[in-house]
Amino acid sequence: RYISGTGNDYMGSLGSRRVSLGTSSASSESKALPSAAELAKVLMSESKASEDSERRELLQNQERANKERDELRRQVAELTADVHQLVKQLHAEGVGYRERVQRDGHRGLGANARSAWRPTLEIAARQPAHVSELGHESLAELAMQGNHNAHRERLIREIMCVDDCSWEEAHEVLAEMDCEKEKWYWAESAPYRIGIAGAITTGVFATLLVFCKPIAVWYGINVAGEDLPEGVKDINEMTTNQVGTWTWSWMEPMIGTASFVLLCCQFTRAQVLKMNMKPYGEYMLQWRANRVADRFPQYDRSMIRSWAKHMPRAGITFIPVYERQVGLKGPTSGL
Repeated sequence: RYISGTGNDYMGSLGSRRVSLGTSSASSESKALPSAAELAKVLMSESKASEDSERRELLQNQERANKERDELRRQVAELTADVHQLVKQLHAEGVGYRERVQRDGHRGLGANARSAWRPTLEIAARQPAHVSELGHESLAELAMQGNHNAHRERLIREIMCVDDCSWEEAHEVLAEMDCEKEKWYWAESAPYRIGIAGAITTGVFATLLVFCKPIAVWYGINVAGEDLPEGVKDINEMTTNQVGTWTWSWMEPMIGTASFVLLCCQFTRAQVLKMNMKPYGEYMLQWRANRVADRFPQYDRSMIRSWAKHMPRAGITFIPVYERQVGLKGPTSGL
């Protein structure tokens, strides 16, 4: 059937050629047609060439399939090894998968009946030493608990994604944000600094006015209008406790009133917090957070605001330590 069909096609092509040749010149009509043997030979050669081509294509497909199968087997083997390694690590670090060691002389399965588990050197070598070694989930949990270092690391990773830069290069952008955040630091922290200085100064002077003899006698005579106790001609004749008893008659109203005012302020602040209102500190931190977020709109606003709601630590000299000054390690994180 194949030979006959091919022969028909070939005869059709010969017929078309014969027509074209007949129209071209009269000399081509005198040429002899190919014999049946020659026609069969041509058909057999074409059939053999087609079978060879199909065989080569089949072999190529089979070879390609074998390579893909070998690659798939290799990937499955690697995946199996990774899964076994992951399960091994989970079992090593999971409390419920650790091997239980029964203590001698104890019965039952209670906590006192088993030996305490101790980490191996391999497990100890994998513990995180910096907040940057934590995963996204751990950072998110710490950030929800208000940990500033987690907010900082999340913002650094946000900068890396937006600017397509490395972890070290992201600190340069973080330094610019820190400059914007601390632009009004001294004005923002002025009430706290004034309060600290005023409280210390008031406490020292109040103590001196009560017990210091020279200051007490000067203030008592010139300001309070009180004379020395009866029978006392000089303040040096009195002891320190006696001076305190004498000065307390006019110092008590002032100290008591000041204490009551502070108590009222503290009570007011407690009620403000119960009503979920924001005190001065919260308003100040919110303002600086919004200012930084507006200055860098290309980054996630929530991450910037969470990071910016933090005051830098200050030393005994009241000089702040900005985050851009602590380098790549960042503020103390507890790790």
